[in-house]
Amino acid sequence: MNRIITAFVLFMGMTSLQAQEHVDFQKISFTEAKSKAKAEDKLIFLDGYTSWCAPCKWMEGNVFNQKEVADFYNTNFINTKFDCEVGEGIDIAKKYGIRSFPTYLFLDGEGALVYRTQSRMEADKFLIEGKQALNKDFHIPVIQEQFASGERDPKFLLRYITVMSSVDPKEAQSARVALDALADTDFLKTPVGWEAIKQLGQNGNDKYGKFFLANKAFFKTSVPKDEFQKKEQHLLRYAMYGYIRDKDKVEFENGLVFFEQGDSDMQVEAAMYKVEWIAANGTDQEFVQMTNKFRKGILKDQAEKLSFIARRNSGKYGQDKAPSKALLNQCYVLAKQAVELDGSSYSNQGTFAEICITLKKKKEAVKAAEAARALADNETSKIIKIADALLERAQQL
Repeated sequence: MNRIITAFVLFMGMTSLQAQEHVDFQKISFTEAKSKAKAEDKLIFLDGYTSWCAPCKWMEGNVFNQKEVADFYNTNFINTKFDCEVGEGIDIAKKYGIRSFPTYLFLDGEGALVYRTQSRMEADKFLIEGKQALNKDFHIPVIQEQFASGERDPKFLLRYITVMSSVDPKEAQSARVALDALADTDFLKTPVGWEAIKQLGQNGNDKYGKFFLANKAFFKTSVPKDEFQKKEQHLLRYAMYGYIRDKDKVEFENGLVFFEQGDSDMQVEAAMYKVEWIAANGTDQEFVQMTNKFRKGILKDQAEKLSFIARRNSGKYGQDKAPSKALLNQCYVLAKQAVELDGSSYSNQGTFAEICITLKKKKEAVKAAEAARALADNETSKIIKIADALLERAQQL
């Protein structure tokens, strides 16, 4: 009996420890969550998810189980989660306009929206979002009132854009227009101006990205090195596709040098740009030679990348002309390798099935389509319908 009691105590202790190392999502109704929030004078943290949402599952397995995240959220919030396609979650999604997943709401005891954010993010970013939810300077009702009252300080406008982009893009755009009017050369060279460039500079054609590129020498010596490199890399990623489209080989190769001199992830990125260039501007033979080299080298373990290349060049997704037999056969090789590396991916199986159907390889097409259909049960109803049609087409070969 003593051994049984001891084992039970140890089990309960381990269970408690695991709960402390994971965000403690309480299995309570929304009404109960509001009552607890009032009683404990806390905000509700509500995770709006769906059963098929891959980023939601990623957050569960990579962020919610981080001790620092768990400690912070368990201390400061009443944590709840609702499947937005089931039961009470349907009404919650409708009430708060949840249309993408995951969406994170921070609500007071009355259910009023205080702060909102969304999407998959790393643990450090998720902690920042939680801290901002506790800071009244970021509270939606507060900043909406300030903006309506005429507050136009640039630091405030940046904060307003940050928050409202996840709440009401039209309101965020109104603040963007106001900030653009203030963002002259002198302003953009200030610390707050740099924050605006970091936050709003999305490509080399917008106001903030264009200013950064035109004044790189200034920023290289006046802002933190890691921030400068991050912004330079972000803008160059966008530019690379423009160089490919415009057949600007000189600028394209200059950009490649930047990525090839980076870490392993950047070198993989450089390889993907090379494939894009060859696919758009080279011959089929060059495409086959390059992708063979990469699939045996830098991309040999990159299932997602191999599948992407195959899908993009197999003739189904917007090319001006049908691919040649040589190109299609190479896409088959790439897609097959992707499935061999990761057969648990719906995208990998679906891509391979499509290519096999085109090549009339019935046995492999059916096998891949059946695998895709099984995996589709974890996706959206739309994906399930696509997978059903895919399997039917494979079986009819």
